[in-house]
Amino acid sequence: MPIKCAGAPQKALYLSADHWLRSGRLKDISIDFYNAGAVLFGVKEYVPALMRYIERYKAQLHFQHNLVRVDGPGRRAWFTRTDSDGAKTTVECEFDMLHAVPPQTAPDFIRVSPLADAAGWVDVDQATLRHKTLPGVYGLGDACNAPNAKTAATARKQAPVVAHNLLKDLGATAEQDAVYDGYGSCPLTVERGKIVLAEFGYGGKLLPSFPTWLIDGTQPSHLAWLLKERMLPPIYWQAMLRGREWMAKPQMAA
Repeated sequence: MPIKCAGAPQKALYLSADHWLRSGRLKDISIDFYNAGAVLFGVKEYVPALMRYIERYKAQLHFQHNLVRVDGPGRRAWFTRTDSDGAKTTVECEFDMLHAVPPQTAPDFIRVSPLADAAGWVDVDQATLRHKTLPGVYGLGDACNAPNAKTAATARKQAPVVAHNLLKDLGATAEQDAVYDGYGSCPLTVERGKIVLAEFGYGGKLLPSFPTWLIDGTQPSHLAWLLKERMLPPIYWQAMLRGREWMAKPQMAA
């Protein structure tokens, strides 16, 4: 179902399981991960490392299960399961604790406006981020329909593209259009102190920010944990949100 980033529900699983493992409680706990999609993660290069943690935590994977109803007081949940032939059945399960990540949509004022495509997202060209039909309108971030992961790192890369193309359309520069390559970063916290730093663009192309000898994003890394814990917060609060950017240079169209 529409979701900003595949890491959102998985981080809850990994961090909870890691805590239970360290405290000696995991042997008494059954973990089930229900996913509306067909795979654990959409970029295959990151799946082997994530699967090692799924196996470490003895989590059971249930793909093609879409949560449709929850009875909180009764501690029961219902899913619609889709099999390989497209047939749908209802699956009921019990739980002691449920962590649910809901379907995500653009705000109503966008979904019902001329800005939106048929699915309710701002309808932009995925490279230039200009609106496809409305001149002078641009979109970036969570509510635009570019087929990419919606993360803070994404917005950080998109903002210079929109800024450049806006200036170009105003006649302030004669350069070519700037283009966005679909970059997104999803730091998957697989245990306390280690992160699988997934960085990828359109079509699942790997777009690492660091050489593999420093941080291999396909493997869990303590250095990636330090990057997220100590470096990204000040970059976000003191630079990105204040409009300061030194590293995300927009790429020009060929």
